[in-house]
Amino acid sequence: MFLFDFQVANGDQNIGTVYLPHEHAANIPVIIFCHGWGGSRQLGPPEEAIRDRAMRSGYAFVAFDFYGCGETGGDYSLMTYTRWKENLSGVYSWCANQPFADSGKIGCYSVSSGTTAALRFGAENHSIAFIVSVATCISSHIGMHQGGPAKILADCASALFSGEKKELFGTSFGVDFFIDTVSNSPIHKLGDIQCPVLFLQGLNDNPFRCADAKMGYELMRRNDLPATYIEIPGGNHCLENVIDEAMSNMFGWLSAVIPSAPSRIP
Repeated sequence: MFLFDFQVANGDQNIGTVYLPHEHAANIPVIIFCHGWGGSRQLGPPEEAIRDRAMRSGYAFVAFDFYGCGETGGDYSLMTYTRWKENLSGVYSWCANQPFADSGKIGCYSVSSGTTAALRFGAENHSIAFIVSVATCISSHIGMHQGGPAKILADCASALFSGEKKELFGTSFGVDFFIDTVSNSPIHKLGDIQCPVLFLQGLNDNPFRCADAKMGYELMRRNDLPATYIEIPGGNHCLENVIDEAMSNMFGWLSAVIPSAPSRIP
């Protein structure tokens, strides 16, 4: 495995790491990892397993920090999912211009809040080759134990529009975050996605993520869009407790939607 760091030149100048199956890899499929809320490009055990499987299967694996996270940094209270979608757009464009990448075979492996950015990006960019969505967030159901963004916006509209901030997951956000989260939720945009999407869902995840995954699949299929839904009994939020089964499903699906991808490195 060969790796190197990079930084996108524009926007939030996101910092990332590229992992390649060998030093001189060229023109190969790319999996961009979109981490969840408060995460970073530093890989945990499930992402390391996915990366290692990607190396054995001849893919490049790219991890980066969304705005407000990791070495990219920034004031987390100023993050919005529009901003994260734009961050992903910048990383995707950077990858598409690198010699290691087959620009027609770049997709995303996204987890939790990272799926919001990935699915919104997929609705706008029809060049993306695939999206894997784990612990899917397509609605306003994040933080429902705190009421969720839609309820916070409705209950606190006057205060928010007067410049006050309200807390979600330990961070205080202004009105722009709540409006963006509610009005631009991927649930409104799924009909615009053209690439294949795999909703890969652990059934021991919280009920809102389970509901969003099934709903996302059903909405895409009703529009005759290329969606696949696979549920893993006992799987938790990031599927780390069932990672072997998750990888088998994910890479089996990838071999079908990107049939010319190599099955192993030379």
